[in-house]
Amino acid sequence: MQKLDPPRQNVTKGCSAANKYTETSLLHHTHQPDATRVLALLEACNRARHQSGDEATMLSEQCQILVDTGGYRCASIRLQPRQQAGFPDQALQQVAIYPSCSQLATPQKTDDSKPLKSLEIPLGNDEQSIGSLGIETLDANFTADERIALDIIAKNIGETLSNLRAAVTQSNLQSELRQLSRALESSLNGVMITSSTQLDHPIVYVNPAFERITGYAAEEVIGLSGRFLVRDDLNQRGLGTIREALRNQREAHAILRNYRKDGTLFWNELFIAPVRDEDGSVTTHFVSILNDVSERISYEQQLEFHANHDALTGLANRNLLNDRITQALAQARADNLLAGVLLLDLDRFKLVNDGFGHSPANELLKSVAQRLMQSVRDTDTVARLGGDEFVVVISRLQSADDLSLVAGKILRSFSQPFIMEGKEIFVTASIGAALYPRDGDHGEILLRNADVAMYRVKEHGRNNYRFYTPEMTHMAIDRLDMEGNLRRALERDELLVYYQPLVDIQSGHIVGAEALVRWQHPRIGMIQPGEFIPLAEETGLIIPLGQIVLRQVCADIKAWQAIGLPPIKVSLNLSAREFRQEDLSATISKVLDETSVDGHLLTFELTESMVMHDVENTLETLLELKKLGAKVSLDDFGTGYSSLSYLKRFPIDTLKIDRSFVRDIHQDSDDAAIAHAVIAMAHKLGINVIAEGVECKAQLDLLREFDCNQLQGYYFSRPVPYDEFTLMLTQNRTLADLSET
Repeated sequence: MQKLDPPRQNVTKGCSAANKYTETSLLHHTHQPDATRVLALLEACNRARHQSGDEATMLSEQCQILVDTGGYRCASIRLQPRQQAGFPDQALQQVAIYPSCSQLATPQKTDDSKPLKSLEIPLGNDEQSIGSLGIETLDANFTADERIALDIIAKNIGETLSNLRAAVTQSNLQSELRQLSRALESSLNGVMITSSTQLDHPIVYVNPAFERITGYAAEEVIGLSGRFLVRDDLNQRGLGTIREALRNQREAHAILRNYRKDGTLFWNELFIAPVRDEDGSVTTHFVSILNDVSERISYEQQLEFHANHDALTGLANRNLLNDRITQALAQARADNLLAGVLLLDLDRFKLVNDGFGHSPANELLKSVAQRLMQSVRDTDTVARLGGDEFVVVISRLQSADDLSLVAGKILRSFSQPFIMEGKEIFVTASIGAALYPRDGDHGEILLRNADVAMYRVKEHGRNNYRFYTPEMTHMAIDRLDMEGNLRRALERDELLVYYQPLVDIQSGHIVGAEALVRWQHPRIGMIQPGEFIPLAEETGLIIPLGQIVLRQVCADIKAWQAIGLPPIKVSLNLSAREFRQEDLSATISKVLDETSVDGHLLTFELTESMVMHDVENTLETLLELKKLGAKVSLDDFGTGYSSLSYLKRFPIDTLKIDRSFVRDIHQDSDDAAIAHAVIAMAHKLGINVIAEGVECKAQLDLLREFDCNQLQGYYFSRPVPYDEFTLMLTQNRTLADLSET
């Protein structure tokens, strides 16, 4: 048996050549058909059909029997392509796997004097024929009985062929169903199949993974609606998505809170898809894939919690606080109500921290957080800003008295002692209150005003609350408990270094800068040095503050060098307390070594009063600074009580003429004379001179005439942050640029 070439039709043939029949014997058979031969042919064909196990064998044997028993010249079966014969796609796939054609005989060449007689009979019924049976005989006509017998044989062949193909299709379908069943049974994800023909979409199948995830056995859920897993937790956005998909018979995806048989919650990432009939027009079922994503959701919730909550107390942090204030204000605006902000700071918490240590102090903060939560409603927000500062946001207030009630309740909760290491500790709090919309229409403004009111409480005895009033703003800085804020500023990197350029008057180029510290308070804003440096000096905080500034200056110098700028000399102010440190030079040397900055790029500025105090120790300290390569500048010259003789004794490199003399130098002849004399005297001693506070071109012109070396002031530039000063350097900004503009 061999396959046909692709261009030809599927043909299965049998012919007399296989049995070496002669034309004479064939002619004898065809001319003398009888009932016995016809019956024998029918019997042989029927027997062979029932014994054949596959399509190709059956067709081959039928053709061969027609030739052998029927005595025909040739018998052939031609099969139509399966798609034309009405077989589904499943059968089409089988054609490629099991060929249904076989050439069993080849027609003999015939003598022209003996014409062939042929008969073409459809296989199966006429309405849906799957092929045809072809019979060829020599020089005879087919009798009526013979034609009936051949019709029967062709019909039987067609039916048998259809049955064989149906059996193969059914077998393949069952195999696929078994594979699908095994896949569903072994799937790690839960699978639930529900009917779409009934209103509640009852469950018709669940796999073992569904049983494992939910705790329900299959027999417990078959017939139930799939929504039984959500129980009474119906307020879920994803449920609407699933309902709409079921209604519109389309795919959907949602994450739902479901509940196991034992009542425990699990997060279900649910995928549903419709299953349609063979025509694809009617949805018969829905397949739902359940995926337990509880661990993933829990991890995401933890990340979100840590991003929005204080790690120590679990209260809202600044990020979440801002959002809650915004929501409270929006709600108050919509309902025409009030909203309140309470800013609370523990009184003398530093003493507790210093006395008990860090860990017990943290436990105290946790206890404070618990009492605050117990003092407000569930709809209100308690947040920790850091340290011992807390904020309470109260929404939906009818009047300011309602906010007073909350503040009073908080204070009363603090009247009970806290237990720390077995000891009773009494802690009080100062509370500032701000009310929307009276005291501000934005969260930042309300926090700032509440902060101002809180510091007013501290000034007037602590352990109380006070509402903000506009008059408080004008004296807010004076009333701040600056020490506590300044300590936190050092910890939180709120101190910034600004640079005011030093400009060579003759060339017009920037030759250095004075480093000036600024305090960027998170609520008050920018605080100028004059408002906090005296307190830092008094409390000793000037020491760590100065080290922060020194390290930042050295880091910036290295950064300028890294981008190829020429060496920039920076002046730093030394306070009296810093200057009197016994290890001042060692501390500076350590920073220089750690940052790999040359000492000659630094200039340390001192005031006249500092130099004149303890002259011998001052001289020793100045010489130690000079050994580091640093320069020494005498600031505010002319405002103190120093003797000019000390200028010759001390290693001073630069004098800075105080701005009080420079301010009116172009208008007051006395100021001009003093400035001119100082410049001339300094030059005689080999000391450079810098004029501070230069604000106009007239002052510049006069200083240039007096041969002053350098200037600094708003005429050229105010103090600017690192980025702006770096831009000046890269653009090579000069005094000439000012004259052009």
